[in-house]
Amino acid sequence: MRQAEENPRFRRAMYLLILALLAGYIGFKAWHLSVAFDAWEGQPLEGVVLDAAK
Repeated sequence: MRQAEENPRFRRAMYLLILALLAGYIGFKAWHLSVAFDAWEGQPLEGVVLDAAK
């Protein structure tokens, strides 16, 4: 904690690291959702299914 208070360069580096990790996580989740939706779209329902939410 003391190093972050005394060294603005260290604080800026930590903020950039957090921002980079957050951007990476959002990018990974966006890719994950796109793969999931592509798989979901390619699955036809077989036969008559009443009241199904797919």
